[in-house]
Amino acid sequence: MILDVDKATYALEPGEPGDYIYEIAGRVIGLNEACRRVVAGRFKAIYVDVLAAEAACISTVDLFDANATTLEYFYAIYDSDGSQFARALTRLLGDEPYWGNILIIDRLEILPKFRAHNLGLVAMRRIIERFRPGAEIVAIKPFPLQNEVFIGNDAAWRARLDLPNFKGNQARAVAKLRRHYAKLGFKRLRDTEFMFLFGGAILPGIAGLEK
Repeated sequence: MILDVDKATYALEPGEPGDYIYEIAGRVIGLNEACRRVVAGRFKAIYVDVLAAEAACISTVDLFDANATTLEYFYAIYDSDGSQFARALTRLLGDEPYWGNILIIDRLEILPKFRAHNLGLVAMRRIIERFRPGAEIVAIKPFPLQNEVFIGNDAAWRARLDLPNFKGNQARAVAKLRRHYAKLGFKRLRDTEFMFLFGGAILPGIAGLEK
């Protein structure tokens, strides 16, 4: 699979906390029966440049408070004042993370015909591989898309995802996603909704994910 970045937002002359939060949106490209490239899915990632913000004298609290998505992760990643990583998180990741930037995988949507052979995991592996350089921690929040409240005007894409076909309640769906992402090395932080991966972790090979 190939990643095709639609947009990446960043400020040329950063100064405000939000200027150090880079949103990356793109498409997952697959091959159809005729071996032609087609859109297989979409993704969104957020790169939080903690080190650059720190150099600009912006506190980690203010940085994460500048975006609703990043704020949701703050207290799972940091201690109360944002001066260091939470001890529970560093223990979870084997005391590897010290200090640095954060990559959040915010969304990954795969069209039905491409969901076989764990191709969603293969796509996520590529997203991590492509965008984690410089990130000390990679974070995700497993949440079944069929259970979210749809707000937006992209109803056509939503229909193509065919989410109503997914069965089961939300708790079982979340548990299944956690097991799924664990294959990439993500670990759930106890008493939170989040899973984390050390930015320098060796990712499993693609062949093992396709089984």
